[in-house]
Amino acid sequence: MPPRALILAFSLLLGACAQQQQVDPQAVLEQVLASYRTSLAGMQPVSAPATPPLQSTPGAVSRLVGQSPDTLRRWLGEPVLRRKEGNAQIWLYQASFCHLDVVFDRDDVPNSPLRVSYAAARSSGTDRQTEASCLQELQRGAATAPGLAAARPGLG
Repeated sequence: MPPRALILAFSLLLGACAQQQQVDPQAVLEQVLASYRTSLAGMQPVSAPATPPLQSTPGAVSRLVGQSPDTLRRWLGEPVLRRKEGNAQIWLYQASFCHLDVVFDRDDVPNSPLRVSYAAARSSGTDRQTEASCLQELQRGAATAPGLAAARPGLG
């Protein structure tokens, strides 16, 4: 390659590198750790005392553990998908940039009510999103689409 072409290729490469967005590794690590901590906190036994009903956006998915299906419907509306798995139910909520997976289980006591035993929020695009922003987006969607709840199929 002639020296002039080499210099041109090198300058184009440097220009491309300069245009890449700088990522703060500390901020990324803090977001990942916060997400894992709340996911781990959400992995509690179902028989743990139920948390009080949600009054506002909890900011963390782990606060959903112990909630009833009615509480989740009042707060987030109807899920996009509901599936029965034995005595359990799995619900999926979707927003523009995130998904929320929720698992409801029953205690080993006859006629025990369904309660959230596991919940996890995940980004559905290339942008990073916190659990709190995902929950806020889902709640805004539920507030702006009250007619959709009756139109979506469910398990009852």
